[in-house]
Amino acid sequence: MSSGQSLGLSYDSLLDYCGSYFEQIKDHRGKNASISLSDQLKSAYAMFSLKYPSMLMLEQGRLKDEEKNLRNLFGIKKIPSDTTMRETLDEVSPDVLQGMFGGLVQRVKANKKLSRYEVLGGHLLCAMDGVSFFSSNKIHCEHCQQKKSRDGSVGYSHAMLCGVLIHPDCAEVIPLGAEPINRQDGALKNDHELVAAKRLWTRLWDTYADQKFLHTGDALFANGPMIRSIEERGHAYLLNVKPDSHEVLFAHYKHPQHLHAYQKKQYSTKDKELIELEFCNGLPLNNSAGDVRVNFLIARVTKNGKTTTFTWVTNVKITAGNVLSLCRFARARWKIENETFNTLKNQGYNFEHNYGGCGSSLM
Repeated sequence: MSSGQSLGLSYDSLLDYCGSYFEQIKDHRGKNASISLSDQLKSAYAMFSLKYPSMLMLEQGRLKDEEKNLRNLFGIKKIPSDTTMRETLDEVSPDVLQGMFGGLVQRVKANKKLSRYEVLGGHLLCAMDGVSFFSSNKIHCEHCQQKKSRDGSVGYSHAMLCGVLIHPDCAEVIPLGAEPINRQDGALKNDHELVAAKRLWTRLWDTYADQKFLHTGDALFANGPMIRSIEERGHAYLLNVKPDSHEVLFAHYKHPQHLHAYQKKQYSTKDKELIELEFCNGLPLNNSAGDVRVNFLIARVTKNGKTTTFTWVTNVKITAGNVLSLCRFARARWKIENETFNTLKNQGYNFEHNYGGCGSSLM
């Protein structure tokens, strides 16, 4: 979330919320632990929030005045060593932190700001995408994804799938949850983004049971099983498709029998873009999911003499009245990359730095 002020969330209130949440997490260690688990979590949060490049710098590189500020600002009673923090947090499951997202969303809702992210008469626009944050040819753990190269070497990695609320008219994104894309306990095969998506979607739908979502995502999610699961829970989707991965759909789009069903619209935007839109409802997604019918949208966007083509499918009936809005909602998906991943990777947060033993500690 790039800024909380316009959502009614001050930095102090967010710190208080996170600190209170950390204190409620059950400590998995013995009662004789010298530093509380909440202090461990608060220290990790402080290290990330203040953009320390390493755990060791948090422990040893502070001035006395800085340490005092750390204690006062983050409510830390005792700051752990880098070794203690790493060993302790490696044993904390990311699942126990998932509830933090729901609490933040409820605060935004209580501040009457959540409605800004509603589209189509009450759906929340949710973008989902995966991001890698650790890779190594040497360091690894039992949960690492593994990829063997042609030369026989093995690469190890960690990634996660994130869901955020977006809106084309809102600068801020609101995180809804994150799901590790890591080898699961006892599994012999790698995890997969689609499998992680099923876990994350199910958790979102259960956590926000009173909300309807319009899910956006890349072409990986535009398949029969994923679309069925979305529709079975009463939600909507607006997913990217590509000619090389959805050949049947594009063949039907080009087939003469459907030409009478196409509608075309053209718009000029304040950003000096020319947008040409074509849409057709009720096309088959592919041969293996004959029961799945989708509404197909094509946008050709021309700016500065260059034309880019975008294609999506949705279960929302496309009309001349909503086609431009659907195009804007679909294109807003890039906010998860620009406002979330780009911020974490390129704004000094050291997101891809190896804090833990293999990147799993501070996931």
